Amino acid sequence: MDEATASQVFEAARTATFRKTNLGLLADVAVGNYTYRVEAGGTFLACIDGREGYGGTEYVFANATPEQDQALRAAIAAQAAS
Repeated sequence: MDEATASQVFEAARTATFRKTNLGLLADVAVGNYTYRVEAGGTFLACIDGREGYGGTEYVFANATPEQDQALRAAIAAQAAS
């Protein structure tokens, strides 16, 4: 996955609704013609671990940078507080 697309997905994830699962916090994030699955659980960096689109489900993977992870977790905490 290219860095520009990953950045767009992590930016969009800051306004997504995360749900608790046994894997941690998960959200479906629409960017372009795909819906990406973003994980933000545990002590690891948030990551993108798949996407769905016209051709079905594809495995793609990208870790957030520490800065993207921190911004995403701050947004999740702010949503939970409101």
